Formats: sequence, C-alpha cells, structure tokens
Amino acid sequence: MKLSIRPWENAFAVASLLLFSQGFYSLILGASIGGEEGDIDSALLRFAFILIYLITFALLGFRLPRTVAFLKTNWWLLFLLGLVVFSISQSSIPDISLRKAISLIGTSAFALYLGSRYTFEEQLKIYSWSFGIGLFCSFLFALIIPTYGIMPSGDWRGIYPHKNGLGEAMVMSFLTFYFLSISAKQYRTLFKICCLLSVVIILFAHSATSLISVMFIFTTAQGLKLISFKSKKRVFALLLLLILIAVSLFLIMINFNTILNVYDRDITLTGRTPLWADLWGFIQQQPWFGYGYGAFFSSSHRETDIIWKVHTWIPPHAHNGFIEIWLDIGLIGLAVFSINYFGCVFNSLFKYLLFKDLKMLWIFLLLLYTIFFNLTEVSFLSQSTLWILSLAAIYSMKTTSKIKSLN
Repeated sequence: MKLSIRPWENAFAVASLLLFSQGFYSLILGASIGGEEGDIDSALLRFAFILIYLITFALLGFRLPRTVAFLKTNWWLLFLLGLVVFSISQSSIPDISLRKAISLIGTSAFALYLGSRYTFEEQLKIYSWSFGIGLFCSFLFALIIPTYGIMPSGDWRGIYPHKNGLGEAMVMSFLTFYFLSISAKQYRTLFKICCLLSVVIILFAHSATSLISVMFIFTTAQGLKLISFKSKKRVFALLLLLILIAVSLFLIMINFNTILNVYDRDITLTGRTPLWADLWGFIQQQPWFGYGYGAFFSSSHRETDIIWKVHTWIPPHAHNGFIEIWLDIGLIGLAVFSINYFGCVFNSLFKYLLFKDLKMLWIFLLLLYTIFFNLTEVSFLSQSTLWILSLAAIYSMKTTSKIKSLN
C-alpha cells in the first residue's frame, strides 16, 4: 500500500505547496489587462483548501501513532492553536475568527504531515519540485504572457499575485537548491544554476528585501560551514554573538538609506512605523488575549476602520508578525510563541555547530529568515508557505529513532 500511494502523496505535497504559496492564482482567478491581482477570496480556492485539509487529516490518520508521537514533541504549538480557538470567544467578529482558525489548523496539520511523513532529504526534494515549478513557470509567464507575469509597474511577479510573493518564493527556492547543491550526490550543477536563476528573478522583481535575504542566507551559511567547535561553552558563546550580530546587521541593512532610495522606500519603511505606533495604542487596550484571531484587520472591524481612515493606504495586516500575534491572541500567546520559537533557533544552531548536521543548518537558516521576514511582513500563525516550512522544520528537529520506527 505504501508503495502504491507514495507517488500520489508526493504530487499532493508539491501541488499543495504551490497553492499555499499562491502560485498560479492569476490563472485560476483571472487577472485584468495590466496585471492586477484577481480576487484572492474565492469559492474555488476555499474548496481547494478544504480538499487539501481533508486529505491531510486522512493521511495523518493513516499513521496515527506516528502523528501523535510528533505532536507530543512540541506541546507549545498545540497550546497556541488552543489559544487561537479560545480567541474566537473574544472576537467581535467570531465568524471570521472561526473561518481563519479552521484555515490555520488545516495549514498547521499539513506542516505536521510534511514534518512527520518525510525525512529531511525527502522534504528538500518535495520543496525543489514545488519551487522549481514556480521558478521556471515564472520565467515563462514574464517572457511569454507578461499580462500575467509582469505588474503594471514593470516588476516581475511570475505565477504569483504580487512581486513580493515572487520574491518570497525565490528566497525559499534559493535556500532549497543551495542545500541540494551541497548535500546531493547528483545534479549539483543543475541545483547551482537554479540558485542563480532564483537570484535573477529576484532582481527582475525589484524585491530589495528578498535580495538582502538571499545575500544574508548565503554568507551566513558559508560562514557557519567554516566554524567547528567541540566545546559546548564555546558553541553557546558563539551562538549568542552570531544572533546579536545577525539581527543588528539585518536591521541596519533594511534601514540603509541608499537601498531605500534605490527602491523608492522612505525612512518610515513605506509607512510601517506610523502604523505600528497606532497599533500599539490598540494593543494596550486589550493586551492579554487580543482581539480574536484574524479579526482586527477585517473590513468590518471598528478598530480597523479607524486605522484605514488615519492612513493613506489600507494595510491588510500589521506588517510585523510579532505585533500580529499580539493583536490576535494577546501577550500570553506572543510570549509562548517567542520563547519557544527562538528556543528552536538557538537549539538548531547549537546542534549544527556541535555535530555539523546539515538538517540543523537548514532549520536554523529557515527559522532565522522567517524571523527577519516577520519584522516587516507576516507569516507566523498564518496560511502561508513560510509557516508550513518552518513548522515542518520544527517538527523534524526532534525526530528520534523511536518515532522513526512508528508507522
């Protein structure tokens, strides 16, 4: 039975990741001349995601002992999902919170499926197919059908609704093919070419944040590969130093005036800092349990209406993953998430420096990138590819020989 359904499972995983990354949305939903985005909130997409969730739960159920064993390795994630469900009762728009909570649970279940079903090497292969399709189809869309592949501004968006989505996907494409180029025994030249093409697409998308992310990932990975310590104390000291340096450098880079001017940014990070200041006032009103998962930025939410009237643009979210969590499930949820998520970052780097395990380097770089990404965007606790990949990586961290033996 395992042999018969394995190819179908692989195809399901690849197709689902493409859908979670919003690949081919323009074709599925349609885009007007000029490249505007189609309607993301569609009945067709809701049906597709419900189907993904149902198949995911069925596959997890087929391997129930293994699923339960993996769930037990990270109780804090279950606690956060429990807070999300509890927040529905705190929400002024419970129907929206309920719908988004169901999406989050389904998305997290899919991440659990990836982390429990596939080994690290198998996960990389799944990701390479998904991001590889996104890579080459984005080239085709931009060159052959620019109405879909290029935005009115001239920035590439490929098979994704917006250039930022393309940039995010290409960062993950670069990371995936980079690891395949240093770990696989075959096709290393092909994987290196895919890394280069990922960077080329980022340049055509004019995504400054994605380009900085790729440079940061590459230099950090190359630097860590040269470091080897057998003393745990030295590893821990270096770990602290690297985290502080990395965060400091990234914050400096994303505020660097030259880069901002080249990409038509401003010193307020395109209006984000005034938004955060306004959101802080709302956080202080309901600090402990928030406003209900996914409710604050709903168009029918009173506080959102105030935000939209104050600003000259309409923010769809907080443009900061940590602030978004605080608004959704409060300080308790933010504290539980931050302590454990950063703990996973430290733990993965600690294990890599001690044992030189490439899986731990992947987990460290991926989680570190998601933290940087969430300084100005949102992927934590969301229906996004980054949340899926980071969650799958976290579940993969604590895979023991006992768990591996379970079906």
